[in-house]
Amino acid sequence: MKVINKISDIVYSIEKILAFILALTMLVAMVGGFLFRYVLKNPLLWSDEFAIFCLIWITFIGGSMVLKEKTSPTITFLIDLVPQQFKKYFYIVSNLVLLAFVAYVFYLAFNWIRMPNILVQTSTAMNMPKIYFYLSIPISFAFSTIHVVNNTIQSFKGEDNGEGSTVQ
Repeated sequence: MKVINKISDIVYSIEKILAFILALTMLVAMVGGFLFRYVLKNPLLWSDEFAIFCLIWITFIGGSMVLKEKTSPTITFLIDLVPQQFKKYFYIVSNLVLLAFVAYVFYLAFNWIRMPNILVQTSTAMNMPKIYFYLSIPISFAFSTIHVVNNTIQSFKGEDNGEGSTVQ
């Protein structure tokens, strides 16, 4: 299943680029908002809203990236009690549960985003369609599903020891 691993790596590369661009854009919007408000005494009404929407995208994309890197916080007190030869099964079960969760949220988000009332909503300050911001949910959960499928396959193959990966 090297194909899914390659897809996961490509998605992760896209996520890194998106996170960087969004963080930079958020920084520019916030600094611009500050300068216009306090230096030029002519506030940008849209800068705060735009920075918030960038933060929303970064949060969801970052959540997916954490799944790829396997660096999410974990509680290991149960796994620490289990003999080493059975730990593999705990990782398999936890990945299957996580896969069910992210796939289900992706399914819900995909159905939600297609509702007619979502398409007509606009943001307050920018008057921009909110669909662009709402898309962060199904896109990030689609990415998460890819990463968790890859992690689950690695668990079945015995390549997953539950520790963070060495993704660069």
